[in-house]
Amino acid sequence: MAVGPVMGHDVPVPTAPGVGLRPEAGDRAPVLLWKHFRVDEPRRLAELTVAFQRRHRLAAAKVMPDIPLLFPDFSLSSFSQIAHLRSFGDVRTVGRAADYLAAVAHARALLDTQETLLATVFSPLALVGLWCGPAAIPELAAAPRAVAHEVLWALSGLVAQLASACVSAGADGVYYSCWGQDLLSEAEYAELGTPYDLAGLRGAVRARMRLLHLHGPVLRPPSRYRDYPVEVIGWSEVESPVGLVEGAAHLPGRLIMGGISELQAGPPGDEERQHLLELLGQLGDRLVVAPGCSLPDGTTEETLDGLRALVSS
Repeated sequence: MAVGPVMGHDVPVPTAPGVGLRPEAGDRAPVLLWKHFRVDEPRRLAELTVAFQRRHRLAAAKVMPDIPLLFPDFSLSSFSQIAHLRSFGDVRTVGRAADYLAAVAHARALLDTQETLLATVFSPLALVGLWCGPAAIPELAAAPRAVAHEVLWALSGLVAQLASACVSAGADGVYYSCWGQDLLSEAEYAELGTPYDLAGLRGAVRARMRLLHLHGPVLRPPSRYRDYPVEVIGWSEVESPVGLVEGAAHLPGRLIMGGISELQAGPPGDEERQHLLELLGQLGDRLVVAPGCSLPDGTTEETLDGLRALVSS
């Protein structure tokens, strides 16, 4: 039977001090905003990424995964269609990874040296969910264990290569999106999620920072992530019964990312401002203000300006 990777990691767990996310002048906390541009030409994606960062005075520019790694999002119908993917060569020869890396490199060239660049990378389970839809993750868990582990092992190697290549291309940090904690049991995630999350994250060891995004509902306190080698952890308060303050108590030494609803349909009002003030009062300098997930593609400049202004003194 195939055996998954060792549960630990190779480097000490980093702590929040020294992370390259700083508040802009006049802000109470660092601010990150992002949405998809739906552009898959590398230079244009980079230009839009940098323009968005500068227009909204964000703590970092985040290259979005609008260039698919291997398969377009939701283009496959089931896990069985990717069950044969058990080996890969150099990541630069896989799908359009070379184009994605070109977008990262071009964004780095457009930014000043003091500006921070993040590259988005998906965990192995997240790739399965992206390519086939969320239902494929329980389907993977129901597959023969040898098949599941071999596929995840191969994907974790690909993810680690991509993360490392993004850093080499100029990314200061990796925004690492994990899926499946709400779709698998505790035991299943311990076997099929955590080891391969960590294996993929090893590729980001040279990054200045690692941001962990927990995609989907967080249904229980996020203690399982307290030993992940990341500095920042975030999730959606809209989808999750676990709020940021409650979750932060289980994640010592980590910055906590969130506070903005990713479903914000118009300019925010007093309720949204009050929620952020409460988070700032309880989390202090641990808070990185950001949406719980990508903002809708059609989010207007008026809404973005309103969200940005929530953090201004």
